[in-house]
Order: sequence, then structure tokens, then C-alpha cells
Amino acid sequence: MATYCIVCGNRRDGLPVMGDHVLDVIRWFKTNVTKNEQGNKLVVCKDCYLKYKKQRGRFETRRILYVGLGLVFAIVSLVVSPRLGTLVAAAALIIFLYLLSLLSYMPRLDTGNKSIRSRK
Repeated sequence: MATYCIVCGNRRDGLPVMGDHVLDVIRWFKTNVTKNEQGNKLVVCKDCYLKYKKQRGRFETRRILYVGLGLVFAIVSLVVSPRLGTLVAAAALIIFLYLLSLLSYMPRLDTGNKSIRSRK
């Protein structure tokens, strides 16, 4: 299986990317809709690690910020107008802002640290 860096897009060896729901949706879409699933393994190469770390931090910050703003607007909206329609609109806003944060999506790396996993 070929390994490609998610930052530079080149075929390189590196730290593997951990699969999650976003990557599962992308793979499902490529398999079922575009019929273009290539089955490549995603990694972050050594040369791109610092850039990856910066982009991952930006994604995490935006995700927290956008959902936090959505919660603030939802709470204010519900205080001003405590109705079912307001609750539905507030939930839709929070979901929309979360999806907006995925525009800067960068997956986690699979570090394979088994000592941490065994303590849980």
C-alpha cells in the first residue's frame, strides 16, 4: 500500500494518520460516489511535521472557537426567546458552525503509544 503525506501530497514515509469519522466519510464518498478509492495510507512526512502541527493547532482552535460562539448565540437566543423554534435554530447554528470548522480539518496522528492506552 502506498503512503502519501497529507501536507505535501508526495509519496513518502512518515507518521501514520489516525482514522476518524471525517476520513471515513471521505473514503465512503470516494468509494460509493466517485468510484475512485485508491486505498492509499495517509501519513505526515518528517519534512512537513512542523507545518502539520501548526495546521492541526489551527483546526483545534477554530473548532473550539466556532462551537463556543454557537453555544453563546444559542444561550442568548434562548434567553431572549425561549421557544421550540429558537431551540431548533440554535441547534442548527451550532451544527453549521461545527461543519464550518471542518474547512480547516487536519486529522490526528496515530502515535501508537500503547502505554497510555493500557492505563485506561
